[in-house]
Amino acid sequence: SSHSECSSTETFDLAPSGDPHSYSSGPAPSVSKCLLPDGRTVCVGDIVWAKIYGFPWWPARVLGITVARRGDTGLAVRQEARVSWFGSPTTSFLPLPQLSPFLETFQSRFDKKRKGPYRRAIAEAASAAKQLTPEVRALLTQFET
Repeated sequence: SSHSECSSTETFDLAPSGDPHSYSSGPAPSVSKCLLPDGRTVCVGDIVWAKIYGFPWWPARVLGITVARRGDTGLAVRQEARVSWFGSPTTSFLPLPQLSPFLETFQSRFDKKRKGPYRRAIAEAASAAKQLTPEVRALLTQFET
């Protein structure tokens, strides 16, 4: 299955929890993992592909996840991940739907035409993901420069 398993049990899903605590004021609470509407779980520490408008899908590591909820309904209104980009010193806040699992979606996200910093970022992410699948390893070696 494509679900990543995290060590923590603290999960926020998109169903109203009936939680009386209102998060409408102050910072959104941090969580260690979050369930997406499509059934995937994103966890702190995950290696993912992330997308920013105007840039290609790029490998990143999830540093933190925040969930803002509506005070009146308790529904999650904004779920964001703070990611650090491989091959770059910068971090960004992105909506969770703009992330996809690195290994599972490697073939559809990897851009064979890109070289240089992109390739280095991919190699860093691949070694961080450690459990390189034979398909990913074959893709990487096939396109080494």
